[in-house]
Amino acid sequence: MPAELDRFISAIRRGGLFAEGRPITVARAPGWVDLMGGAAAPGGALALGWPLGSGSFVAVQPTDGSALLLHDEMGDGPPLPLSDLVYDDGSPREYADVAARLGSLSPWHIIVGGAWLALMREEFARFPGGARLLVRLAEAPGTEVGLAAAVAQALVSAYKIHLAPRELGLAVRTALARVAGWDPGALGPLVSTCAHSGGLLPVHQQPAWLWGEMHLPPGTAIWAVRLGDGPGREPAAALRAATAIAWACAAEAAGLSPAEAGAHWLGYLANLGTPFFEARVRGRLPDTMLGAAALDRFGPPARAMVEPGRAYPVRAAAALAVEEHLRARMAAALLRAAASKAQRDEDLHLVGEIMARSHGGQRAAGLGDPRADELVEQIYAEGAARGIYGARAAAAESGVTLVVLGRAEAEPALRAIAQDYERAARLPVAVFGGSSAGASAAGTREI
Repeated sequence: MPAELDRFISAIRRGGLFAEGRPITVARAPGWVDLMGGAAAPGGALALGWPLGSGSFVAVQPTDGSALLLHDEMGDGPPLPLSDLVYDDGSPREYADVAARLGSLSPWHIIVGGAWLALMREEFARFPGGARLLVRLAEAPGTEVGLAAAVAQALVSAYKIHLAPRELGLAVRTALARVAGWDPGALGPLVSTCAHSGGLLPVHQQPAWLWGEMHLPPGTAIWAVRLGDGPGREPAAALRAATAIAWACAAEAAGLSPAEAGAHWLGYLANLGTPFFEARVRGRLPDTMLGAAALDRFGPPARAMVEPGRAYPVRAAAALAVEEHLRARMAAALLRAAASKAQRDEDLHLVGEIMARSHGGQRAAGLGDPRADELVEQIYAEGAARGIYGARAAAAESGVTLVVLGRAEAEPALRAIAQDYERAARLPVAVFGGSSAGASAAGTREI
């Protein structure tokens, strides 16, 4: 990363975009993938987030003007007038108003404007004047989240705003959800903001609490694999609806009113716990339920859109929340235990088996992708003897198709498997390795 940062700084200095004599603040944020748990966010499962090696850069220089002047390495974009973000008295506009005003601009213009607005609305930041920004987008998964995290970190550093990393990550999520029109969940923004290089970030998605940090055992690596353009987001939206229906069915099966269920489980299926779920709930849940029947029986849920004509995998959605929370905790315990060299290989193989169960649980809950299934099967068949422990479908919001765990020296083997699949399936396959710190963890450079 230092060499990559130095190249970006060199581009700043030779580009002639910034005014002489004024400081320029440079920030970088990585993309992300979840080793475990990200897909079960609606059910409140623990997730283990990993920052990727690739990342987006942002340089910010405050100005006395009344616009955000945006540039990428292909040239200048249209200026973004501050009047599209704030009222005449300097107070921030409403999210829906700004989203409508910026809707015709490029996605990265919307992300920059959204980060500016979210810091004003959520953290009461005030920015005197405008700013000039240069961005370099990563050609890797998680670009939107990484760019928003880099912009937010550069802004708070340039304007001397003191903000805890977690709060910055939540502002990033709000910017993407309320202005860009796409909610990535809390995991990605927190990883791209808070994680350290080479560190797994445990995030309890209820809705967004950090559970410390943990490192991979020595000699172990994580890779992200993207097939084609990456996973679609529609199945994840359907899972949110199935989880909402499963919540109502679980409360009914346990003989609890909605208020009692909320008091017991705090709104998340993961909090049922494995013993209670197995003894009192699983067998009483329907395999599937039509959206129309769920709407008639329970009314519309608060955090999901239920389609009347769609059949939702209710039991599998509930099982995914409870079991993925257990799997993530088991994987974390095994990874911590694997610090002992004598037990390391066995513990890591067990994590690989847990990843296989996670992949199957997601498929049962409607998140299956035949292409991903084929490659996962190929990785387990050909990779086990070559230092690859496990693979599973990653959370769609990361832009990653699969996450793979293995020994560091197994990367050539993984790339060979990916290339064989690419030729057979006639589908582009990209492998992303390495790790780098989140925007707040890495800090900024002033030049």
